[in-house]
Amino acid sequence: MTTIEKILFDCGPMMSSELVKKLEIIDSVPNNTASQRIARNKEIGKIKGFFKSNQSLCFLSVHEKDGGLFSVLLTSLFENGRKYWYCLNAIRLHGGVIERKYLECFTNYPILPLQKHLPFEKVMQKFISEGILAYSGDYYYLSPKFGQLRLNSLANTTIDLIKSDLLSNFGSLTKNIGLISYNSGETFAEYGKFRWAFKGLSTVSGLVHNGNVGFLLADIIIGTSIFKEDVLFFVEKIKHIQSFNNAGKLIPFLLVDDLDKEALLYLKQHGIVVGFIGELFGQKYANALKELITILDNAGASLKKTPEKYLDLIKELNKYNEGLANNMRGTFFEFVVGHIHSIESNSSIDLGREILENGSRHEIDVIANYPNKIVIAECKAVKSKIDLETVDKWLGKKIPAFKNWAENQETWKQKTLEFEFWSTSGFTDEAFAKLQLVSSSSQRYKVSFFQSNDIRERAKSMKNKKLKEALDDFFLKTKV
Repeated sequence: MTTIEKILFDCGPMMSSELVKKLEIIDSVPNNTASQRIARNKEIGKIKGFFKSNQSLCFLSVHEKDGGLFSVLLTSLFENGRKYWYCLNAIRLHGGVIERKYLECFTNYPILPLQKHLPFEKVMQKFISEGILAYSGDYYYLSPKFGQLRLNSLANTTIDLIKSDLLSNFGSLTKNIGLISYNSGETFAEYGKFRWAFKGLSTVSGLVHNGNVGFLLADIIIGTSIFKEDVLFFVEKIKHIQSFNNAGKLIPFLLVDDLDKEALLYLKQHGIVVGFIGELFGQKYANALKELITILDNAGASLKKTPEKYLDLIKELNKYNEGLANNMRGTFFEFVVGHIHSIESNSSIDLGREILENGSRHEIDVIANYPNKIVIAECKAVKSKIDLETVDKWLGKKIPAFKNWAENQETWKQKTLEFEFWSTSGFTDEAFAKLQLVSSSSQRYKVSFFQSNDIRERAKSMKNKKLKEALDDFFLKTKV
């Protein structure tokens, strides 16, 4: 092990300038010699191109495995490459994966060409080419080498649903009280060449200047702790567009469910209106959303500790926002299936797990860890019957990926694998016939499928009145 490697092994990842100083002292060599040795060393990893003074972040392969690299990279960017830090901090706030339209809001990179500013596309390409981020569909996510962040599709997609609903309600509220002009509200709109979660025209007195109307601009952060550093992007975006010649008058809003005191003071000092969800839409509704996000963050543990909490939340959301509750039917159905398996297995349950297998991302709705078997369940709570194409995709792409992943889990080596497909609306005749054939002929693993009557029978056997009522009233209203 060279001196350079020993320093990194003992001290962890560090900026090249710091590594040079340590090498100078330990090996008693001049600064230039130390710099050259580090530059020529092929045994260490380097992240470069993001830091001032052409510095790089140096690390060993072991740091990729222990999960310590990402936190050091984040700190190093904040101190030595702030313009790139915004991107990774936004992804950190969202648990390691974020939809493109939200990332465009959370970073202060312009989405249209703007002089002296790095455009969003260029910054993203740089992160991807350096292996820090990956892009799939409409989502950016951290490279697997930062694997300490466990991707949870259930939490991510549901929180995005909640945010979209809140933005829609915010648009209605601002329109109804006259803050914005009728039909002017837009979500994920461009203004000043930057992306905003919400934009509306405003003719409120004081915002109209030289015949030009003003604008209400808003972004939203919920479902995570928010500190001063996390709101810098919004303040910087406002500063950018206010620095333009003939800049229009603005009302800037940041919508949050909670906020650190220092962050609140910082926003107020910069003239930002902080829109607390509880104050805008009612505290009871805000509390219900916060409880929902809490159980989403660790759904399996929640089902073990408070197994019926999600059933109470279904009723709460139906009372305050029936539209959102219906949009979240798929999420709640995963809880139902997880709940059933949790009672039957008396072991750990995992919901919304995202895995990287066979070169692609795959979402596992429910994993039930029984003493002698692993059950992986696909859950669909849609109005139409599941068609043959969906079943073929599950059988031909998803199951092989799930199987490969499960067989590589060391603690599951001695357990059998079972795969289930749960559908509240049943299956088309072709899909049903295919599932029957595979279920009766599969020898490598067990394949089962359940539709409305089967689901009701499973719930009845649990003798859980609240679960049965939820199934009848919310999931299985159409009798079969």
